[in-house]
Amino acid sequence: MPEPIRAGAYRVGDDVKALEIMPTRFKSSSALLDEELAKAAFADLDPSFSARSLAGEYGIVVAGVNFGGGGKTVEGPVFALRGAGVKLVIAESFARYFLRNAINNGFPILVCAGIAQAVQTGQQLSVDLGAARITNLATGQVLQATPLSSTALEILAVGGLVPYARRKLAQRAVEAA
Repeated sequence: MPEPIRAGAYRVGDDVKALEIMPTRFKSSSALLDEELAKAAFADLDPSFSARSLAGEYGIVVAGVNFGGGGKTVEGPVFALRGAGVKLVIAESFARYFLRNAINNGFPILVCAGIAQAVQTGQQLSVDLGAARITNLATGQVLQATPLSSTALEILAVGGLVPYARRKLAQRAVEAA
């Protein structure tokens, strides 16, 4: 079971689109490294976000409904958030592509009803990812998110879908030998 994630929250609203998480001007076919994309995270919504997040002020993004939508299937927004030091995104709902890109790239997400109303920017959260339990350390409120599947937790634990697939293939090779 992973250690709890404890960090400051940064709250955004509903319908935050992929291009608001990482604006188009940062998109490049050769720039998919977290470090290169860190400055892109919420660059138009809050130009100070990346620097403040990298300094340790924020580590968890809290959002309303449809986080990461807008019809874009790019992985860059996930890399931009991770590069900026974000350890987890908790939202009331995610766009399907963002959710899959996050899990496939080993970036934790949780769906939690009521999270946007329960958390303010700057409040410290402690999150037990395995139990999907979120504690707002400022208010003492405990929220229950939708638990991730055991497969999703395993994918996150090994760092993404590619390492997960390699591991599964290696296990099958051993079993077949």
